[in-house]
Amino acid sequence: MNRHPRFRKLLLKSFFPDRDIDIDLFGARLRINERKEIGYLNAYKRGQLSVVFRHEAGAVTTLALLLEPTDTFVDIGANVGLFSSVVARMGYVFPKLKIYAFEPNPDTLKRLRNTLAGKNVNIFGCALSDRSGELEFGESAESSTFGVKDSGNPFLMKGHTLRVDAATLDSLLIEGDSIVLKIDVENHEAEVLAGARRLLHSGRVKAVYLDGYRDNTIPAMLRTLGFELFDGHTLDRGECNFSLLAIHSKHLERWAHSQVLTAAR
Repeated sequence: MNRHPRFRKLLLKSFFPDRDIDIDLFGARLRINERKEIGYLNAYKRGQLSVVFRHEAGAVTTLALLLEPTDTFVDIGANVGLFSSVVARMGYVFPKLKIYAFEPNPDTLKRLRNTLAGKNVNIFGCALSDRSGELEFGESAESSTFGVKDSGNPFLMKGHTLRVDAATLDSLLIEGDSIVLKIDVENHEAEVLAGARRLLHSGRVKAVYLDGYRDNTIPAMLRTLGFELFDGHTLDRGECNFSLLAIHSKHLERWAHSQVLTAAR
């Protein structure tokens, strides 16, 4: 069809209105024309059918913008490694960047290790919680909804459980003085944060990204610790239940200052 631009133009004119609309793509608000920017329109429509493109793509972009050369990225609930793999690519230009990935599902862990093979990522096959020991997980049809039993996760199958080793983040040696935490743990976010009390109080955590949460006390707790809240997908200020990004005010000011200096060079 590309060899017949007149025919393509006729088809577009017949099926798509010459109308401007606003779409949200990778966290960016775009004004497009339904006929003249058909490629962006198609990408938007397909993205609405997939949570990966509708929410996670924008969050990956946001976190990548936050990361600096000596930062540490902690991927809690890494699944098959989308976030860790994207961040690991920055290691070519940020060789001091440290990455930790946690995935409790033994089956998914195999694919995570395959995804991150050859990349400088520390992989842990355990859950993170507010205590060390074992946690009982419920299985589900998809690996992305694997979660702790009795957590209120509606996707878990009754009678299908698995015991998994668990640890607190405070009990582990996480290196770095500028740490970005990404947490996607299917209704177990409050427990993960409770197990990271010392780390959060230390001032070493630059940002916390939550891919959904149930406990409505979390935003207030993060604010008390000095974090400012944003929509992790769009970076709009304020709380967002699905995609919450908390940036510590100390690191936010320093990061903003560094961006101004970089732009002025």
